[in-house]
Amino acid sequence: MRLKILNRWWLLCFVRKLSRARGECDPPDAPKKEIRIRERLKGEQKLEVLIHEHLHAAAWHVDEKFVKQFAEDLARNLAKLGYHDGKPD
Repeated sequence: MRLKILNRWWLLCFVRKLSRARGECDPPDAPKKEIRIRERLKGEQKLEVLIHEHLHAAAWHVDEKFVKQFAEDLARNLAKLGYHDGKPD
């Protein structure tokens, strides 16, 4: 699936294996940018990783600690509102 984030395009891929992470995002200046997410993730964890990698795509320069905490907080709050796997219940 192609995603537009701040007027740049990424290819979103759900993959079986990643090196050590649950998700990865190519830098905004990469020619064929991808966001890769482990396909086995479900529910709030999948939502958290999607948010996390979208934040990297939108704000590559932002500190990892901020990205991690914000993604966790937003995923938890959206899950409380009924959103799981990127879709409302």
